[in-house]
Amino acid sequence: MDRNPLIGVSICAVVLLVLGSLSSVVGIESSQGCGCSGPPCWPVLFGTMGDNNWYVSKVEIIFFGTLNNTIYRIDGSDWITYTEPFTLKTQGIHLLEWTCDSNMSNISSLEIKIDWEPPILDNYSRERLGLFIWQFSVEVFDEFSGVNRVWCAWGGYDTYDTEPPYQFIFKGFYRLINLILSIFSPWTLFKTFDAWDNAGNNYPDPSYC
Repeated sequence: MDRNPLIGVSICAVVLLVLGSLSSVVGIESSQGCGCSGPPCWPVLFGTMGDNNWYVSKVEIIFFGTLNNTIYRIDGSDWITYTEPFTLKTQGIHLLEWTCDSNMSNISSLEIKIDWEPPILDNYSRERLGLFIWQFSVEVFDEFSGVNRVWCAWGGYDTYDTEPPYQFIFKGFYRLINLILSIFSPWTLFKTFDAWDNAGNNYPDPSYC
């Protein structure tokens, strides 16, 4: 097949430039295309991009190029003939496969990662390890992209933990004073735990440390 790859790349660049302009008009936060110098048809993804190539929204998929007999499938399901844009509405890591002109000997693929839910925090505990030494612990779960980091603050001092078990040790007489004051006013001492997943979602939990 004798084609000029520079022409293909140039046409693709113009298409994506137009799509980028349209996305700013209609309020689409991000779009992502695959390499356009290969197959004669290609998908462009529309959604809200978070961290580490994770989408934090549903993802709409539109194919461009030569669309005669373009077929695709999601996560190894049955092949579908592409006729109109479609949307991935479930979280997780999905595999999009497609081929142009029904050419089953030239199948392209693209991984699409979606996670819009924040981590779940549970099972808080507080333990005194020694004189003016306390340890706070919390369990954190994230079903899809995984936990990235957990934060906790106490008595004017805050710290992060990036590996389970998520435990925080605080030392000092000043924290003992705050602990006594917290009996009368819990907000004097405690701030909430906070956690982020690898997609960038975070949700401050309302429970106390």
